[in-house]
Amino acid sequence: MQVNLAKDVFIWTEAFNCGEILDPMLKSYLAHNEFELNIFGTSKDFNHVTVKSPLLKFHDLSMDKKTSKIETRILNKYQYGHKGTAELWKYLIIKRSERYFIHLDSDTIFLADAITDLIESVKLKGYSLAGSRRPYLHRPYRKLGIDGIKLDKLPDVVATDCFIFDKKLIQKRPYWYLNRKIVGRRPLKHPVVDFFDPVSFEIITKGGLVLYMDSPNDGTSSVTNFDSDFMQKRISFAAVGSGLNFYKNPNVETSPGYKNFALSSYSLFAKWLLNKDIGILPLDAPEIVSKLEKLNQTTWSIR
Repeated sequence: MQVNLAKDVFIWTEAFNCGEILDPMLKSYLAHNEFELNIFGTSKDFNHVTVKSPLLKFHDLSMDKKTSKIETRILNKYQYGHKGTAELWKYLIIKRSERYFIHLDSDTIFLADAITDLIESVKLKGYSLAGSRRPYLHRPYRKLGIDGIKLDKLPDVVATDCFIFDKKLIQKRPYWYLNRKIVGRRPLKHPVVDFFDPVSFEIITKGGLVLYMDSPNDGTSSVTNFDSDFMQKRISFAAVGSGLNFYKNPNVETSPGYKNFALSSYSLFAKWLLNKDIGILPLDAPEIVSKLEKLNQTTWSIR
């Protein structure tokens, strides 16, 4: 069953400039999943990885003349936040032959198998986009002005930390436009709230069905159900990789608010999973801390 499910599915994570956070994610992934995971980063990032498994496929784009320039572009664009991530995603969507793509954030800690659920949603249930809900109408920000009115009228999409999409419904050319759609810099007639959302709306517009894994019975406008089975299968941080990148490269261009959040999120991750004090106040996240306090880092389960 696992082999059949994995056919035509590409699963990946990226850790450019933040290889130090990979070990906990990879160990927890291997404890609960049997699918091949592709990891993109630099050789320097991979030097931080101690775990070994035939399921882990490390991709150092600089090792091949055909892709070394792509890595250079990716690293250069990481100086401008998520533009580097978008450059990698664009390359994968264009070059990979698989139809179904699963992306996992490199700061995710798995407590159970969430990957099978995602694959079954597209292969067995006929959905084209699946993951935890990213609210639009019930978002807590950008509620004012014309953009606020337009955003309120849009259906929810899904978060990109642990999700699957059908590449068949994505228009790849022109490549510069694909890049803009991934970054989320408003290439559509309406605003969006986050990275990759324009691509999600493209999938929806072309008839793709969305499965909100955390709240499948709550319609197209609701809130994320953090107590759901899907959400409880992992500990989800946010912006840890970005925080580590900012910690090592303080001149990266981004908003001060996001930079401070990312640094505090990395501080929380480092304290509990890397046994490291970076000298920055950790993010105040009692729900995450309550799980980390009970986390068995051998079995990667909650005690």
